Amino acid sequence: MAYLRGLLRFVASALIVGGVTLAIILLSWIPVKVRGVRFSAWCFSLGVRALMPSLGLRFECTDCQRIVQHRGFVLSNHVSFFDTLVMAYLLPMRFVAKAEVEKWPFIGQIASATGTLFVDRSDKSNRNTVRRQVANAIRGSQYPPIVIFPEGTRNPLDTLLPFRYGVFEIAIDTEMPYLLCAIHYEETDSMTWHSRNEGVLTTVKRIVLRDTSRVWLVPLEVVQPRADDDPTELAAQAR
Repeated sequence: MAYLRGLLRFVASALIVGGVTLAIILLSWIPVKVRGVRFSAWCFSLGVRALMPSLGLRFECTDCQRIVQHRGFVLSNHVSFFDTLVMAYLLPMRFVAKAEVEKWPFIGQIASATGTLFVDRSDKSNRNTVRRQVANAIRGSQYPPIVIFPEGTRNPLDTLLPFRYGVFEIAIDTEMPYLLCAIHYEETDSMTWHSRNEGVLTTVKRIVLRDTSRVWLVPLEVVQPRADDDPTELAAQAR
């Protein structure tokens, strides 16, 4: 029975991913906006709402309106490669990605169509340029929010990694509020890669064969930084 359920989940999710990808690429050529956001970005969010149930993942949020109404940054822990889908479930969000992602087939087109900010992280000495890019983007439009994971990498453990303070510097410079959120998976082990050598098909098989589980998105507090704030202290307090 588990294998039949897994097969049905795989087929359903593959059809959804294929259909949503095609729709986003086509809609990206149409300059239509809904509530100031490109229609292709809304299509991605709607696709997420269809995809997650097809994979047996039930979304729950303790206070959806706090997230929907927020303008500025959204900062969250980073547990899984599914986190971007969780964050985009309620509304389109803008994410920050490596510049090379823009060149990836399909993924790059989807990311561009949904408002992703592409930054060059290859040159560690060029961090100020990256921060300026993000600062200019949030000054240009506070909505949809820009999601940043301050840990800087995925961390499926129960403890948080130290938060990098770069985003807090940007928040201070732009005087932009940030909403702290927490993501929690009922079955974290099923939703993460177990090693760098694990194949995609192995990961997909584990996801579709597991029982239905839940993921929680919990909004915490909104912080309005001041010009005299210390970014390292804000990072420590947020953590």
